[in-house]
Amino acid sequence: MAESTTENLFREFYGASTFIEKRDIPKKFGFRSKRKGSTDDGFPDFFKDMGSWLIVVEAKSGEPGLRSDHEAALADVRSYMTNNAVPHTDIVGIAVSGQTLESLRVTHLLRKGDSDEIEELEGLQSLMSLEALSNHYASAAIGDPLSDAELQRFLRRLNERFHKDSRVRDTERSLFFSALMIALDDEPFRNIYKSISKPEDDRLVGARYLNDQIVEAVTRQLEKKINSESKQIDWRDRFAFVKTVDIPLGEYKEIISEIDERVHQPSKRSVKRDILGRAYKIFLSRAGKMDNKNIILTPDHIKTFMVDLARLGRDDVIIDTCMGSGGFLMDAMEQLVAKANGDEKAIEHIHEHQLVGLENDAILFALACSNMFLHGDGRSNLLYRDSLVTRSKSFTVAKRDEKFRNYIKRQKPTKCVINPPYENDNPINFTMSAIEYLEEGGQLVIIMPNNTLSKNANQKAALAILERARLDFVIDMPQQLFFEQKRGVKTSIFGFTKTSNGHDHDALVTFIDMEDDGHEVQLAHGRRDTGRWHGIATNVQRAIRDGLEDHEARSWRTPIFDDTGRFLPRGIRQNPWPQTQSHDLDTAIADWQEARAVREEAQAALAAALSAAGIGGFDD
Repeated sequence: MAESTTENLFREFYGASTFIEKRDIPKKFGFRSKRKGSTDDGFPDFFKDMGSWLIVVEAKSGEPGLRSDHEAALADVRSYMTNNAVPHTDIVGIAVSGQTLESLRVTHLLRKGDSDEIEELEGLQSLMSLEALSNHYASAAIGDPLSDAELQRFLRRLNERFHKDSRVRDTERSLFFSALMIALDDEPFRNIYKSISKPEDDRLVGARYLNDQIVEAVTRQLEKKINSESKQIDWRDRFAFVKTVDIPLGEYKEIISEIDERVHQPSKRSVKRDILGRAYKIFLSRAGKMDNKNIILTPDHIKTFMVDLARLGRDDVIIDTCMGSGGFLMDAMEQLVAKANGDEKAIEHIHEHQLVGLENDAILFALACSNMFLHGDGRSNLLYRDSLVTRSKSFTVAKRDEKFRNYIKRQKPTKCVINPPYENDNPINFTMSAIEYLEEGGQLVIIMPNNTLSKNANQKAALAILERARLDFVIDMPQQLFFEQKRGVKTSIFGFTKTSNGHDHDALVTFIDMEDDGHEVQLAHGRRDTGRWHGIATNVQRAIRDGLEDHEARSWRTPIFDDTGRFLPRGIRQNPWPQTQSHDLDTAIADWQEARAVREEAQAALAAALSAAGIGGFDD
């Protein structure tokens, strides 16, 4: 194993001339030899001056040994970050080890100027574009320009302004917000809205003219990319409600300016992408309408975690068959763009050909298109339509769906990451359709109720799935994962690989107990990371990648077929690890949510039965 191989991987990723190497590094930065106690000059493997901050890099082969493993790379890069002639300057250190791009181990560190403390930049476990690294540096050194807390505070205040005098209907607020965000990217609109003067009666001409301009700006921007396989969507019609918004012109302009200053401009520099998805959750949950849409939106940390589990390669084509506001695809797009290393043609190819999304809810589809427009514009293969081509828990494709199935297969999707609707047979049907779409060897990462494969009614379908795919892993999630959406459903993340050989009955499946994801319920704040999530996610990914039984990851390996060929969805071996201790508040809330969900299902079933019998319903 050669250190030069690791160095070449780094050069190929960033380009041969992007970083200065070793003895070409100017001596004015005063890096000292990594030998303990030495005062001689030293030179990191790679160096870059970013103006107000610096990057130093150490690469090792990854071979076990005091001078070659990843710990050696970490020790050396820490030495260069500490021993230099620029103690007042922020320095990002990158430790790299491994012999292939896929197996590369990467750690990013930060030492702020005038400090001896070196901290790890959490969640950055792969090489990324300099633009992405700059955003992460700014977030760590200065603070994310669009933190969760700041965004939530702003959107809640904005929600109250939209609510005042019924200016914007609660179910339309997230779409109205997205319209303003898109319009602010339209130069003609920016010039117009700033120049409109206040009329004598600002309830009349001015505000309505501004509404018209918002709709026209959105239409100009979103009509640029239309997929012929999508159901027709008239953007003017979809955003027509904007014309009924009644806000006095002076306040209207003030709101738009605040959105531009507090959200639109910072979002361009933020490391977090799904701005509109977060807004959607805030507006609808505050309006009490989330339950009515039967939609469960994936928490941000799980969204990124699931995309990480897919282990994207630079040529992968990613499909999300129920994309919601587009969060999975945006995380995937960010990872793929980072792997393109600034190659504009490669980035254009990613936007045009490597992201496929389908959504049948008109509002969510509009939000996904808006999100993609605002963060890279990978809208070429976003389709407004039903994605299911296998129905009734069968792999049979109806004649009417064959053309569309063939269209998607021509895109050659290799990875699918989804969170399907949970009601009825949707989880099993979405699993089967995803496997139908994927290329041989393609991978599906799906979060769904943990009993999806074990339900008696699903046994035939589950076995049919395992004739076409291998079950690689099952990760059990916390009961209160969807606390902020008032849902108590118990879920697991399932990982499948499509293979014509199906699931070998002797194959071991990696099971993970992630009942504790490092997040706790905080009153008035929802579920928040207690600082342990990064370590938990890292351990779990390592256990899955390396097929480990590991105490820290709470993982175990077991077949899912016994000696007689009987299918046991939860494995022959049960969880060997002690049960995690949940917090009383978390448990109480989860129990309440589950009881509430059961009660609502029973009420719906009773109402349906009464209606079928011609009997009127009863008040709650």
